[in-house]
Amino acid sequence: MATLNASKTGRAYVFNKPTHAAARDATTANAVAVDPTYATSAATQYKRQVGRSGNAFAVYRTFYYFDTSGITGNVSSATLNILGSHSETATVIVVPSTAFGGDGSADIVVADFDNITFSSAYGAGFSGWDDGTNNSLVLKSTANTHIRDQDYFICALIEYTYDYSDTDPGSTVDVQAGINFFTPAYLDYTETAASGYANDVIGVATANIGEVLGVATANIEKVIGV
Repeated sequence: MATLNASKTGRAYVFNKPTHAAARDATTANAVAVDPTYATSAATQYKRQVGRSGNAFAVYRTFYYFDTSGITGNVSSATLNILGSHSETATVIVVPSTAFGGDGSADIVVADFDNITFSSAYGAGFSGWDDGTNNSLVLKSTANTHIRDQDYFICALIEYTYDYSDTDPGSTVDVQAGINFFTPAYLDYTETAASGYANDVIGVATANIGEVLGVATANIEKVIGV
């Protein structure tokens, strides 16, 4: 089992929005925090307040960038590990993101708030958030493949019940998952060395190629002498 710390972290959030859709589907954040170094209860949050002046919605999301260029073997399992803090009322989920310039070339910006994928997820909804110790979120095989095949792995931790599921609670609600950003989030992963020819072919990873001219890639050491 190997570990890899996040190289970049960011929080992006919107608040005082009049409707669920205005908050959840906002294209830009009201504010961001670049590589925060503090503990907060509102790292991942969904909030709906009802008052005499109307409704007010808030959505907070946390983003991570990992440099995975050094991972070349097959990744059979991986978990995202985050130290909790303050609050544990939210169910959370890890989703793909194109924040940080899409490849880690930039810090978090307000436009990254909606640079996430709702149509798929890197894990299941996680409801056992602990506010004082490590939270280990098991990642799906699609995440393992991205960790192996890409030079970067970018994800977001968002609230599951209302944000990811796109559900207006219809009444006052405030669910949060706190994070202690003093301790970097990290990936735990199991990597096995690639066998046979271990480079890509015309940009396609050998893990996605079964044969070359009828020969199994596991039995290929070189292609045209390379």
